[in-house]
Amino acid sequence: MSAAALVLAAVALTVWAHPPRPVWPCALAMLAPLVVFAEQRRAAAVFAFVYIYAVAMALIIVRWLLHALSAEYGVSRPAAWAFAVLLVGVYALVPAATAALYAGLRPRVRLVAAPVLFASLWTLGEWLRAEPLGLPWVLSAHPLAFVPPAIQTAELGGVWAPGFGVALAGAGLGTALVRRRAAPLLAPLVFWVLAGLWALPHRPASEPGAGALRIAAVQASVPQNEKFQTGSAERNTLRHAAITRRRVAEAPVDLVVWSETAVDVDLDRTPALARRLHALVEETGTPLVTGAPRYDGGSPRNSVILLEPGASGLQIYDKQRLVPFSETGGGILGWLEPFVGPLTAGDPYVAGTEPRLLRTSGVALAAPICFEITYPHLLRRFRREGAQLFLNLSNDAWFGRTGFARTHLAHAPFRAVELRTWIVRATNTGISAVIDPSGRVLRELGLFREGVLEADVAATDTSTLFARYGDAPVLVALIALALAALALGRVPGAGPSPRS
Repeated sequence: MSAAALVLAAVALTVWAHPPRPVWPCALAMLAPLVVFAEQRRAAAVFAFVYIYAVAMALIIVRWLLHALSAEYGVSRPAAWAFAVLLVGVYALVPAATAALYAGLRPRVRLVAAPVLFASLWTLGEWLRAEPLGLPWVLSAHPLAFVPPAIQTAELGGVWAPGFGVALAGAGLGTALVRRRAAPLLAPLVFWVLAGLWALPHRPASEPGAGALRIAAVQASVPQNEKFQTGSAERNTLRHAAITRRRVAEAPVDLVVWSETAVDVDLDRTPALARRLHALVEETGTPLVTGAPRYDGGSPRNSVILLEPGASGLQIYDKQRLVPFSETGGGILGWLEPFVGPLTAGDPYVAGTEPRLLRTSGVALAAPICFEITYPHLLRRFRREGAQLFLNLSNDAWFGRTGFARTHLAHAPFRAVELRTWIVRATNTGISAVIDPSGRVLRELGLFREGVLEADVAATDTSTLFARYGDAPVLVALIALALAALALGRVPGAGPSPRS
C-alpha cells in the first residue's frame, strides 16, 4: 500500500475506534498501518508519517475543541483552528518520535519480539504525553472503555496495561502482514489470553451488597449561555431544587448530587441563596453535594461543597488540576494564549493543594471535578487518603452535541477498575453515569436530558496494585520488556528488508 493509503487507513481506524460511537475492535488494528510503514522505511520517514497521522486523527477526534472555542467562548473560527492545529501539532511530536525510535531499533530485534518493542515504546510515549506533559486524551486503551472484560488489567498497571495490549495487537498484525509470518502474532495472543484469564474472577456483582447508599444525581441540562449571567445563580439553583424535591418526595435517598457549578456563585457572597440551600437540605432531610465557585483570599476556586441536615457549616473540596487556558495559564504552551483571548479572560482560578475528602453517612467521599477524572494519579491520592466512593461532578455543556461527553465518560471505567471503586458522574448536560468497580457503566442519562439518575452504590476500600504503587510497576515492566526485546538480538536474515 502507498503511504497515503496507509495513513488514511490508520486515521480511519483510530477515529472509528474512539467515541462517540466506538467500534472497539478497530482499536486492535488501528496502529497496524503505522507498523506496516515502519517495517519498510527509515526512521526519518516514519517520524513524518506518524506525525501526519497523529495530527489528522486528533483534529477529527477533538473537534469538540473547535465548538467550545467558537460557539461557547466566542473565539473566531480562524483563531480557533490555528490554536487547535498548533496544540495538536506540539503533542503529535511524542508519538512521531516514539515511532521513529522504534524504526531505528527495529533492525536489531527478532521478528517475534518486534511487537513487544513497539508496544513498550508506544505505551511509554503515551505515559509521557499524559502525565508529565499533561494531555491524557485519546490513549490507545480508551476505545476499550465500554468493554469491561478488556480493561481488568488496569488494576495492575492502570490504563497503560490494556493500552499496551492494544499497541501489541496492532504491532503484531502490522508486522505479520509485511513479513507474512505468524510469529509476530504470538505476543499479542499471549497477552490477551492472560488478560482474559485475569478478567474471569472479576465479573461484576449484580448488587452493591450490604450498606449500599442510594444516590440521586440531578442532571438539570442548563445551557452554558444560561450560566454565569445576572440572576442565573438563583434561577438555576431553584431549577435544581425543584427536581430534587420531586425526586425525594417519591422515596428517600441517602445523598443528592448536583453537577459542577450547578450553583454558579460563591455562597459566602450570596447569603440569601445559601440559606435556601440549607433550607432545602433540612426540608428533604438529605445531604447535598454540589459544585459552586468560591473566593478564598480574593482568588476564585472551582469547588465542591457538601451540605448536611443539622449542620450550618460546609465541607469543601477545591479543584486541584485546573483546565489550561480556561481556568489557569497555558503553562509551557502559554505562547498560544493570543489565539484564544476570550478563553483566558477574567481572573484565573487558584488550584487546591490537597485531596480533601467529604464525609457523610459514615462514608468518605472523593469529588474530583470535571477532567480531574482523567488523571489516574490524582484519584489514587484520594484513595490513599481513605476515599471509599468517588463522585465526579462535571459541566460538559461547553462541548455541545459533539462526541466529547462520551470521550470524557470513557476515562471513568478505567479509574473504577484501577481502584476497584464505584463512581457516580453528575453532569449538567450529560452524560451522567454510574460505574461499578468492574468498570461497567450500569446506568447513564444522555445528552441534554433533564432528569435524575439514581443507583445503589457501595463504599469500598480495596487496595489494588495500582492503588498501592501507581505507575511505577508498569513503567518498570515496559522498560524491561523493551530492553529484553533488544537483548534477544536479531536472527540473521529475519529483520527488515532494505529500506528506502
